[in-house]
Amino acid sequence: MPPLSSSPTPSASPASAGAPAGGTGASGGGGSGGGPGHGVKVPFTSLVIASPLDAALLAAVAVLPLLLAIWLLTFGRTWTEARRSREAHIRLAIASDLGLSPREVVSVSTEALFKLREEAAFDELTGVLRRAAGISALDREIARARRQKSPLSIAFLDVDGLKQANDARGHKAGDELLRGLANTLKTDLRGQDLVLRYGGDEFVCVLPDTVADAARAKLSWIQAEAEKAGIAFSAGVAQLERADDVVSLLGRADQEMYAVKARRGVVRDLRLGVVGGGGRRQAQG
Repeated sequence: MPPLSSSPTPSASPASAGAPAGGTGASGGGGSGGGPGHGVKVPFTSLVIASPLDAALLAAVAVLPLLLAIWLLTFGRTWTEARRSREAHIRLAIASDLGLSPREVVSVSTEALFKLREEAAFDELTGVLRRAAGISALDREIARARRQKSPLSIAFLDVDGLKQANDARGHKAGDELLRGLANTLKTDLRGQDLVLRYGGDEFVCVLPDTVADAARAKLSWIQAEAEKAGIAFSAGVAQLERADDVVSLLGRADQEMYAVKARRGVVRDLRLGVVGGGGRRQAQG
């Protein structure tokens, strides 16, 4: 009886025998040898849209210039018109201050108008504010004091002996007295204080955040400084009250100044009603 033999082991097929372990068949097309595996390339650029977020960002960037153009057309013109309107109002306000008609303003630049107003606001001889500009400034200070509930005082000054100086030594001597007093006031008062030339030999000092007693004390000190330069002046002080306006406030200070002037003395301490001149002191009453 022939011996039993084991069944032969099937050999590997030639195809499978010749294939490498990793395989490179059709199913391997997604390997390293192929093209981009994911995303869409934007034509004529190096950009690749690989996700919905990329697409949204690209759309936003593309639409941004259009949105900007729409904004400029809608609001840019409005802003320009508003700026021009604001400038026109400023020009008309300056023209009003200078006494110019709107027709006269057309040919003058805004910069030139500002320069003209600045020149018109200050007195050429003394360098302090002219009357009109000073009254406007006082009106604003009154409004500010009421708004902030803060004190405000003014002083009305009159140069003593100006007429005598003009008669004896000419108007040049009188001008020197006026300039000297103006310089003393500008030097000795605070930066926020205002000085204006109210009339020929009259000045007004506007003293924000100052009660009448402090204003009088300050004036007394300034008088002593002015005397060193040979300048004498009489002064009256008034503090802003509830019913005051520019006219009444100036009027009260003016009345006090003329009361001092009538006694032929320079105010030393208006709180005590003391006047003096040439070393004399006497009490009002």
